[in-house]
Amino acid sequence: MKNTILLLFLIPVLSFSQNFEGTLVYENDIIIAKKFSKQFGMTKEKMMRSRKFFEETLITYKNGNYLSKPTKEKIKVVYLSERNEILTIDKKSDLVPAIIAEIDVETELKDKKPKITVEQTDEVILDIKCSKVIVEWETGTYEYFFNSDYLKMDSTLYSNHKYDMWSEYLKLSNSLPLKIIKRIDGMMTITMTLKETKEHSVNDKIFKLPKLELSKEFVVSKGNQVYYKRK
Repeated sequence: MKNTILLLFLIPVLSFSQNFEGTLVYENDIIIAKKFSKQFGMTKEKMMRSRKFFEETLITYKNGNYLSKPTKEKIKVVYLSERNEILTIDKKSDLVPAIIAEIDVETELKDKKPKITVEQTDEVILDIKCSKVIVEWETGTYEYFFNSDYLKMDSTLYSNHKYDMWSEYLKLSNSLPLKIIKRIDGMMTITMTLKETKEHSVNDKIFKLPKLELSKEFVVSKGNQVYYKRK
């Protein structure tokens, strides 16, 4: 669940008979726990100024890859299934942090998998009735709202993407989420709500990475973090 902040948004949604290819636009909101805010002086406004929170996110999908980026920003997050890493690329920095998507940190460090359930809800997003997948870790809970008739996605394309339990969510939904609620206990709640769907052909060039080499300065022995530097 590490780094969820950064990875961290009205056209009617259409039903697709095949895997969705195109861009989803999510509107974001964040509520910071009072004690956490007081202790660290963290507010929504400060997070926006420090580029740790963005009010809108565009996520583009194609063939098991995705690119996530805030509007009007040069920072982007790229997931390539062949690497199975989630890389954060900022033009203002030569350092490229990456998350090894095969690892769920709590499962890895505590040898305890999260509890995963599916529920029916009264939630309606863009006139679509939603069910939800609930993922409960010791440190927080994610809720993925979906309707399997919309934004279809083959779960096998992300079968190794265990980070955020994305692979498990897709096994149950076979579709991309209409809304995501991320509750990190004692810290904050982040909500991403779909506001627009753009089905279009995606050029593979958008997933191209700069030339990278492992950083010798930033090395993490445990967990799911890896750091690269631009060559």
